[in-house]
Amino acid sequence: MKHWSGSYRDDRMYVMRITTDFDKDSDGLVRAAFTHAELSETLKAALVITYRNVPSLPAVRVDEFATTLEAINYTRRAEPSCPRLSLGGQSPEPIPSWQAHLNWLHERGLKSAAEGDAPVPDWTKDNPTARESFVIAPKDD
Repeated sequence: MKHWSGSYRDDRMYVMRITTDFDKDSDGLVRAAFTHAELSETLKAALVITYRNVPSLPAVRVDEFATTLEAINYTRRAEPSCPRLSLGGQSPEPIPSWQAHLNWLHERGLKSAAEGDAPVPDWTKDNPTARESFVIAPKDD
């Protein structure tokens, strides 16, 4: 699917991935494996990584959550408002319910990050131990 800034993997301009497989240093440096979270471990800390939905999947946002359950709830709120290429890069109006969003994904053979979908860049296929790094700034109290 072509758009003004390159080839997209499907109609979504962004995709998310939930992971519990990460390490965080005291200075905020985070290293996350390109694996999906074991979503049944709802009390583990988790990251939600948002990517531009192109083959290289560049990360555009990283959110840290105290529990996987919080990460899943965030994803369920955020994913339905994802801009779509078919809508000229705009979010659906009105924003669909969670179930309507899941139906839309499933009709297209897609899954939600909250269902365990874990998009990974094409280059990781030959490097199963690949990790990505981010710096997460401390939150102001």
